[in-house]
Amino acid sequence: MTKTRTDHRQRALELSVALEITKFQRDAYRDQVAKLELRLAAADHRAERAEERLHSATLMLSNLAVQAVSSPSRSTATEVLVDGKSILRLNNPINFRSALATTGR
Repeated sequence: MTKTRTDHRQRALELSVALEITKFQRDAYRDQVAKLELRLAAADHRAERAEERLHSATLMLSNLAVQAVSSPSRSTATEVLVDGKSILRLNNPINFRSALATTGR
């Protein structure tokens, strides 16, 4: 009878220790989940900003492509020698005059 009581007490002690370890791990995992949720929210926010920037860059490139196609005067490139070096010069750049007008030159 004494042996069974000792076995029950030993088992109860083991279960108590295991329960405390489990509680500690649960709390640690809760903290880790909270930190990961914050990191996920920050990553989502960065992804949304990146999508907005990508959208605006896509619109800008689309507008440039439309301007290039609809431009009556085509740009041309000619090869010029400057100080003995071959350089490409762009003649009639697209929207060059409107860019000068907006900068005040």
